[in-house]
Amino acid sequence: MEYDTPSPVREAGLSDLPKIIPALKILRPHLSDQDFYTMIPVLFEEGYRIIFIGDDRLAYSVAGYRTLNFLYSGKTLYIDDLVTLPDHLKKGYATQLLAWLKSYARNNGFDHFSLDSGFQRKTAHRLYLNEGLEMEGFHFGRKVSDL
Repeated sequence: MEYDTPSPVREAGLSDLPKIIPALKILRPHLSDQDFYTMIPVLFEEGYRIIFIGDDRLAYSVAGYRTLNFLYSGKTLYIDDLVTLPDHLKKGYATQLLAWLKSYARNNGFDHFSLDSGFQRKTAHRLYLNEGLEMEGFHFGRKVSDL
C-alpha cells in the first residue's frame, strides 16, 4: 500500500487541544469541546499521552495511550483512542501511529500492547488484525449509575 508523504508523529500538549479535538470528537461524539478541555488535563496528570499526525492547525489522526499494569499481561501499553478524520482516511496515518506506538512499547520495556474497539468499527478491526494484533477477549462494562 502506498501512503502520502509521511508526516512526523508529534506528541500533543495542552496547547494542541484545538487541533486534536475535531478528531477525538469523531470517536467520542458524546463529549463537548468543553468536556475535552476539562478532561484531558486530568488525563495527562494520570499519565495519558496523545500523539498525532497533522499540520499546524489540524490533527488528521490521533492516538491516546497510557501505561497500565495488570496481573494477566504485565506492563501494558493501552491505547484509549485511535481515530482519523474522515477526509484523511486511507492515507496510512493510523498505521503510522500504530508503528510509532509499537516501537515505543518495544523500546520502553512493555510486556503487552492492548486496545478495546467497539463492535461497529469493522474497518478499524481489519487494520488491527493486519497490524498483528489478535482478538483476545471481550470487554464488559456498564455505567455505575445503571448498576
